[in-house]
Amino acid sequence: MTKNIYKEYFETLKSYLTILDIDKDERVVGCSEEEIDSLKSTKGNFPIVYEEYLRNIGKKFLFEFMDAEDMAFEDLDYINEFAEEVFENNSLKPKKEFLVISERRSDYISLIFTGEENPPVWIMSEYWDESDGENLSVRTESFTDLMNAFFRKTLQNQTASFHFVSNEIKDSETYIRNKYIAWAKGLNEIVSKIDLYRTENHLVRQLNEYLLDYYIPNKNTFFEILKERKT
Repeated sequence: MTKNIYKEYFETLKSYLTILDIDKDERVVGCSEEEIDSLKSTKGNFPIVYEEYLRNIGKKFLFEFMDAEDMAFEDLDYINEFAEEVFENNSLKPKKEFLVISERRSDYISLIFTGEENPPVWIMSEYWDESDGENLSVRTESFTDLMNAFFRKTLQNQTASFHFVSNEIKDSETYIRNKYIAWAKGLNEIVSKIDLYRTENHLVRQLNEYLLDYYIPNKNTFFEILKERKT
């Protein structure tokens, strides 16, 4: 039996999101086997990469990680309802077997075809744009490529969110400093894990490379943040 590389990939991604406290208020959780089976009973079998996504991180709306794009199992009824509107507005519905996997702010949907284990992700906006031609195009070359795109964007943008401080927090300066300290500590923890655990899984290696692409140029900054904490 072929090793399930997607299981390790999503377990690793879930670990990194948890360590970095991304979407901690929503909780990064997966679906139960009963929930996955219920979806299979209505949609049929679907790509293994999507199944592992659901099993590890796919139950809830991960606003921070997915930049307000809703890919939650809990919201699939609404996502599919909106998709029907999109198909009607565009007078276009795919003929091959497919799954609608997400929507973003009632602006567009993403979908995958079910014939491959890690298929390309396609995108269709709500209304036809004549200047761009047919309103269905490849968004990423694979499902894991979309996850990696979310991950890279989150790494680049997450610290900006530290400065949006609730009025209920009296000492905003300390709050922001603590957020940066936790971020730096989390990154260091992940880098230590990468150094200790050398995987042959090319998907996990790629995920690690994206994290290191962010971490290495900023390493001195993170060192200074943690150094100030000790003084």
